[in-house]
Order: sequence, then structure tokens, then C-alpha cells
Amino acid sequence: MPVKKQEAHRALELLEDYHSRLSSPQDRALRSAIERVIRIFKSRLFQALLDIQEFYELTLLDDSKSIQQKTAETLLIASKWEQDNAIKANEVTYRILILSVPISVSLCKNKE
Repeated sequence: MPVKKQEAHRALELLEDYHSRLSSPQDRALRSAIERVIRIFKSRLFQALLDIQEFYELTLLDDSKSIQQKTAETLLIASKWEQDNAIKANEVTYRILILSVPISVSLCKNKE
């Protein structure tokens, strides 16, 4: 059974609500297990899998679309995902550079 994004988000909300109601000490293990599931739900990989499934169902399985339409939409989504990945890679590089600046300054001061 395919899972739609809206259904996945609703499931996450229900899971977080259930998690928030677990307060007794004997619920600690269950709370921890649910936290793990919530982290997975929120991960980029899970979101990407939902995007891929949605694309597959709405584009590739749509018999009313021509091969040319499917090709154009596939190229469009590929470009979008590549651009998104490039932006994320740039953000990671920026964070690494920002974090390394204090180390570089510290090393320079130690050499003096």
C-alpha cells in the first residue's frame, strides 16, 4: 500500500502525540524506541524516499501522460534534486569552514 506524504506526516504527528503521553518510569524503554522511530521519520532519507514514491506514482504510473511528458517531468525532478543536493553540500562545506576557522586562528597564534 503506497504511503502519501500527508499520511506520513499525520502518522508522525500521531506518533509524537503518543510519545508525549508516555510519562511513567516503566515507559522509558518505549519512549526511547519511539524517539528512534521519530528520528528515522524525520531523516532526509525517509523524506527522499517519500518524494521518489510520490514522483513514481504521480508521473511514471500516470497512463494519461505521454512518454514525452514523463521524460520532461523526470528531467525536471532530477534537476531539482541535483540542485537541492548541491545547496545542501554547500551548506555542509560552509559549516565545516566556519567550524575550522577558530582552529586555524588558534594554530596561527600558537606558532607566534
